[in-house]
Order: sequence, then structure tokens, then C-alpha cells
Amino acid sequence: MKLVPTDPPGRSSRKAKRFAQDMRELRAQGYTFEAIRMALAAVGVHVSNATVQREVARASRAASVGEGLVSGARPDEVPPAITQPLGSTPTPATTTPQSAQVASVETDMRSGKEIAEAFASSRITNPLARARLNAKDPS
Repeated sequence: MKLVPTDPPGRSSRKAKRFAQDMRELRAQGYTFEAIRMALAAVGVHVSNATVQREVARASRAASVGEGLVSGARPDEVPPAITQPLGSTPTPATTTPQSAQVASVETDMRSGKEIAEAFASSRITNPLARARLNAKDPS
């Protein structure tokens, strides 16, 4: 037996979720969020402008990531042209493929107490002594 959900994926309490793609298309055609909200109200879905904006943003983000995944790329390999904001020109740093960099991590084997003591011992906490030291050393 194959399960077939009646609602689209995501939280079921999101009223405008069913119309997300329609809202994205209307927004792409130039309609305002208020006009889209009124169109939703006409079909019985009463939501705020913020909800319309959020659903359009979610649908747009899902569509742009989906376009990148059609080519078989992983989500972290989506081309920069898809992830850049509209109207921005790509810079050479974002258009060239970046090589995998291996980060070397050095582990400090001291305990937290030892690190704190070493830090505190190298600091002058007395404001009078600090002022006198700064007055002698103008650099």
C-alpha cells in the first residue's frame, strides 16, 4: 500500500502553503503582496501581507534550489548565479570554482582553568597600574 498525503509537505497549519507557487508566479508577473493577499482572500484564505511575503520567499527559495538540484548537484554545490541576489553582478571571486581547502586544527591540551590562568596572568587588571603603564609607553 502506498501512502498519498492530501496536504503539501510542510506544516499543515500554514494556510497559504497550497498557493505558494501561484503566489510566486503572480509576484514574478509584478503583482504586489497586497494584491496577492486580496486574491487569496477572494478564495477564502485570509492571511496577512507578512504571510504572503514569507510564502513567496519560501517558494522562490525552493524553486531556485530545485533548479540547481536538477543538474544533480548537491545543495552546497549550487552555482553562485542561483544564490546571488537579483540585480547583482557576479564578481570573479564568486564565479571561479573554489578548491577544497583543508583546515588544520590545532588542539590545545590545557584545561579551561589553565587557559584562564594563563590569560589572566598576562593582563593588568588594576586601572591605576594600567594608566601608569600607558603613560610611560606612548605607542
